[in-house]
Amino acid sequence: MNFAFFLMSFGTLAAVPPEFIGGTTVLASSAAFMLVAARQFMVKDQPQTIIAGLIDYRALAPLTIFTIIAVVGAFTLPRAFGENVMVFPMRGAEEGSFAVPLAPSSSNFNQSINLIANLMVAGAIFGMSRISGFTSKIKDALIWGGVGVVLTGFADLIGSNIGLTPVLEIFRTASYKMMDDAEINGVRRVIGMMSEASSFGALAVTIGGALLFSRYAYSRTKRFLVVYPLATMCLLFVVISTSSSAYGALGVLGLMHIVDLAWRAIFTSPDQRGEVILEIIGAVIFAVLVLAVVLGWEAGRDQAKAFLDEIILNKQLSGSARERNSWTAQGLEAFKATYGIGVGVGSVRTSNFFVNILASTGIVGAIIFAGTIGRTFAARIPSRYRAAFELSHGMKLTIVGTFVSLFFAGTTPDYGFNIATAIGICIGLATRTVASQFNFESKATPEIQETEPVKIRRKVERL
Repeated sequence: MNFAFFLMSFGTLAAVPPEFIGGTTVLASSAAFMLVAARQFMVKDQPQTIIAGLIDYRALAPLTIFTIIAVVGAFTLPRAFGENVMVFPMRGAEEGSFAVPLAPSSSNFNQSINLIANLMVAGAIFGMSRISGFTSKIKDALIWGGVGVVLTGFADLIGSNIGLTPVLEIFRTASYKMMDDAEINGVRRVIGMMSEASSFGALAVTIGGALLFSRYAYSRTKRFLVVYPLATMCLLFVVISTSSSAYGALGVLGLMHIVDLAWRAIFTSPDQRGEVILEIIGAVIFAVLVLAVVLGWEAGRDQAKAFLDEIILNKQLSGSARERNSWTAQGLEAFKATYGIGVGVGSVRTSNFFVNILASTGIVGAIIFAGTIGRTFAARIPSRYRAAFELSHGMKLTIVGTFVSLFFAGTTPDYGFNIATAIGICIGLATRTVASQFNFESKATPEIQETEPVKIRRKVERL
């Protein structure tokens, strides 16, 4: 699990050379997550647990139904609507820069595989939640994810400036187009080991946000020595990624953090309130220092203003922005042209994840996916199980930040392993059957509300 989270930062490292498998890229991180899922199916009683979760309407059944609809639609809808619908295809930029008639393609297969893999990972995490020490494993994995972001960020930032680019190319073996030389106002954009700055910024804000919002799941010592520094560095890399979509997510995370601090200052336990107040004081001091620098350093202020104008205001007027907006507009037109049924996953490219879900899977798929997210946020854990409660709380807020990035730059219906993992964590923890399954300090094991379908699980076990 730790290795899979660490490899998330290597978004251009292929597990198998693309030329060996017809140009298709299988990322090392994808292979690692699938190995995690496969291993769970080899553990005694885990297949029954996972299958029970995948077919339980109170657990992962909505996500299962969404995946089935998406996969079936991928192979039927392009043929059903044929050339009556125009779309921007999911191919290379040179082929997908103009609208073409809807037709089946290899992208339908690739995106279907991605969604099935996401479902398998969510199911595996759900099954792992029944194993003793689950929360400790997830907490360690988040730390390794943060280490991966920081290491790859520094490697790209420093290596590109001291002539180590050939060394970095060893980890850039995917068949994607690399945007490793993009600049804004003469400043090179940091991309880590991802294909572009927006991908690196989105990952950094996701991992940094997960660590920040889950911080109270860790011991006080680990929180101050590991979690705070890692989260801070991840969020700093969001800033130097110069990704406007990541900046939007960072702004939303900042607002959620303020609300979270206020809520904790009022309603949390007295022993935690003191630390929360220190966090608030630290945040105020940091804000005052930043404001003082901005107001007192005229040259820096002018440079920062020009920088923000370039990545936010001027970007909206650029040819790239107009092209991306046309993708989204055409996706909505395709949705209307199919009477709300959709064109199938992998058939359409957009610049907005939610529009892609709507255009690809139709109104039914979009509603079911929304129901999955709603079920995730409705998953409740008694606050007395501190580690599980804090971990679930952090995952929910992290999903919001990730969705902000996808809102601005989501070109496919693939919600990714990070959201799949978060869904599995939240629903898995909320549907545990006894308190002894929680990684909790107390040895007491009182019964809590049972939400796992025991009857369904027994039927599966008999199959």
